[in-house]
Amino acid sequence: MRGITDRITKDGIRVVRVHYSADDGKCNETSRGKEWLLSELRGYPGGVGGAKWKREMEIDFEATGGELVFPQLERSKERILIEPNVKKIPDHWKLYGGFDYAGRGMTAFVVNAWDKKQDDYYCIHEFYRKNSGYIQTAEHIKNCEYYSKLEWIVADPSMWTRTQERSGQTDLVSMAQLFSEVGVHFVKGVRGGDTEFAELANSKFWGMLDHGELGKGKSANISKTQPKWRIWKTCPNLWWELTKWRYNEWANSTGVNKNPKETMMDKDNHLIDANKYLFKMISSNWMADRVDTFDMTAHVIN
Repeated sequence: MRGITDRITKDGIRVVRVHYSADDGKCNETSRGKEWLLSELRGYPGGVGGAKWKREMEIDFEATGGELVFPQLERSKERILIEPNVKKIPDHWKLYGGFDYAGRGMTAFVVNAWDKKQDDYYCIHEFYRKNSGYIQTAEHIKNCEYYSKLEWIVADPSMWTRTQERSGQTDLVSMAQLFSEVGVHFVKGVRGGDTEFAELANSKFWGMLDHGELGKGKSANISKTQPKWRIWKTCPNLWWELTKWRYNEWANSTGVNKNPKETMMDKDNHLIDANKYLFKMISSNWMADRVDTFDMTAHVIN
């Protein structure tokens, strides 16, 4: 029957779930149901796709936050999440690293390649591990097959804060210093910029995927439109983070009483942050200086 599911749990307990669509007056396939749905959605930000509706009406307790930051990803998955498309990195590709460290949390390291001829970007490598100490993490970075080709690795600026104790010493040192002592050197990144990163991806990288590219006298040809940033299937955790990333959900009264800020959920975004530091460094659309005029010596720990 419509809207009713019946199952037996592994413990032999029968569970019957009755969805609101089982009622003709609440099913969107009927005229009365459509009227009811339009009326009910007024109090739910994001409509049926919003987290509040999913939690309360669809009984989806894993639904969190507001609207997706990148809703087009699932629709364009075959064009963005791709098999590695080269056996050997071409000489004209430039490689950059991004790093977000959390000793007792999730540590993330990514490598992005820039195809200068096509002005395309590819995320070609990821490291995503919880409770990864700095020595173990540094060894992975140095053993990465792309390490010797990296122009630089940009990291979370908090790594330059002196928070680490040494046995028998009173002076604190930074995580950047500890990594430097085992052979991995970072460029200091810039914090913030979630909104700018989302705008960069939604406009420059993936902006034309749903609309096609319009030429003079030609209709949109969506099938030929290619994303400017693609993710190799060797980076599944980055894809997972990007498809889950959401705006913070506003309370119903927020938009009435004050101007709300568009902020993103600060959860499961470690690889996103690593990429954000990276693209802030190399894109002329960001507040950071361009790499080719950047004073690297001021930001590398010797």
